[in-house]
Amino acid sequence: MGWTRLHLTGDLTEQEQEVFLDDARVRAVVSQLVHHSGSADSVLDEGSSDEEDEEDDDEDEDEDEDEDDDDDEDERDIRRRTFAFFGFGEPTVRKQLAKHPRLSECQPEQLLHSAAQLLNLSSAAVNGKDCLSMADRRYSSSKGRPAIMNAVHMLKRRESHLGCMGGFSAAQCCHLGSFQYLPSRATRMVDRMQSRVYIGNFSAQGNVFVAGFQHERRVRLYDVDNNWRLRKDVEARNLRWTITDTCISPDQKFLLYSSISPIVHLVNLGSTSDEVESVANVTDIHEAMFFHVEEEVTRSNFGIWSLRWSPDGKEIIAGTGDSSLYIYDVESQRTSMRIQAHKDDVNAVCFAEDSPNIIVTGSDDHLIKVWDRRTLGRNPKPAGLFVGHTDGMTHLDPKGDGRYLISNCKDHTVKLWDLRSMMAPGAYNPTAAKEAGCEFAWDYRWEQYPARNHMIKHPQDNSLMTYRGHKVLTTLIRAYFSPLHTTAQRFIYAGSADGSVYMYDVVTGSIVQKLEYHREVVRDCHWHPDQPILVTTSFDGSVVKWDTRHTEAEGQEGRPVRRARLPDPGADQLDSYY
Repeated sequence: MGWTRLHLTGDLTEQEQEVFLDDARVRAVVSQLVHHSGSADSVLDEGSSDEEDEEDDDEDEDEDEDEDDDDDEDERDIRRRTFAFFGFGEPTVRKQLAKHPRLSECQPEQLLHSAAQLLNLSSAAVNGKDCLSMADRRYSSSKGRPAIMNAVHMLKRRESHLGCMGGFSAAQCCHLGSFQYLPSRATRMVDRMQSRVYIGNFSAQGNVFVAGFQHERRVRLYDVDNNWRLRKDVEARNLRWTITDTCISPDQKFLLYSSISPIVHLVNLGSTSDEVESVANVTDIHEAMFFHVEEEVTRSNFGIWSLRWSPDGKEIIAGTGDSSLYIYDVESQRTSMRIQAHKDDVNAVCFAEDSPNIIVTGSDDHLIKVWDRRTLGRNPKPAGLFVGHTDGMTHLDPKGDGRYLISNCKDHTVKLWDLRSMMAPGAYNPTAAKEAGCEFAWDYRWEQYPARNHMIKHPQDNSLMTYRGHKVLTTLIRAYFSPLHTTAQRFIYAGSADGSVYMYDVVTGSIVQKLEYHREVVRDCHWHPDQPILVTTSFDGSVVKWDTRHTEAEGQEGRPVRRARLPDPGADQLDSYY
């Protein structure tokens, strides 16, 4: 064991070495550490005798038999936890299969992605005990909290001067801090009204937070750096049903808000010392932008579901209810282009990079299309397609590098896409999903997803990864990449119809954390770009701020202040009204 002592415990004190080497399970620990580099037996054999080799062979035979039993037990355990997670019982499953017989050909949905088993040691993501297999639970923390892996290897490389200039690179710092500073505790009720909250987003600089309230017909802006003081209270103009989207200009001088109408309104944010109340044509000017070019279109048959301001601030793109993508020129104040992009509502639009050239649209026709402004002519054609979802899109979020983006869908999944692996428009078969039994006739606003608890795969799926666990019902729920500066974008997080926020590891697809406070739908949630702060907006009418468990408020004398317990989140008071 002399070589093992030198190889594995060279950075430990003598007392720590004795404790480490006296552990009866040292072989299991070593096996996990060298899983990707070689056999644990070959490492230990250099310092062991022939008698020890014979004992190891006998132990290996017993372990092989135990592993077979453990695999069967793990599979049954995963199935049991999956059904319990989704609230399923045997009678419910039988009814579901009787209504949709094709589901019997699909595999039951598993919360732990298959890639997680292979990458468990090469990724910092480790699930809580409820999402771990039985064989991996002993390597998690005692209370099932996320555990950081491979930090020791990073420290060894730094001490050996193999790191970035003798230290940690920016990416490595984000890797180490990403699990230590994840928002995990609801610490403050920023606002609460008798209204569903549809929108909640930080500005690009993180100093302003925008929330859109449905029944109150208001868009509220909060000054994040000034103790979340109400900076602007905008009374929406010409609102129909709800505020569908909001967007702040790149220079943070203007706010856009849209509704189920062809008109988008622009509000001047001004300075923090300006009037808080913003009433159209009374205390402020709400400039109207008409996004439709045909006069016969009325408010009753047109809606704007998604808005984005171009990175240079010169154009605004919108996804609409007439299956189109609209491009609005801010300087000339008119619609410069309309593209009949899809065969159903366009629920989500975004720019793929920090230039206005590449536009991505997602629709209820189950497709995501990529458009190149430089190649659009009189008969615009998409540059490529993303196929894989089996229902309508609810949100798109680009990573910002011009390569990757994610989509949230009514089929209860988030998918990761690579722009370099787009499908050619001519290769798409519109009947493939129906022939494979992947399409269902249902309404996500008041029905349950027919294929819940089953892994439905589109026959032409060209996505990189699929993330499952959250529920997309009732409304267009959103999903995002985590911030670059604090997490290196290693997580994906999404709201859910069960009132929770789900965080996924980008690499393994496993659920890293589940934030629970709300009792109603969490339609939108947003992570601060530079701080470990997340804010959720829910149909219970509340805007809630989440901090890390390490964040402690301090009093005047520097002593920790006891946190006040948040009020009960309540319920959707307007559910019966709507």
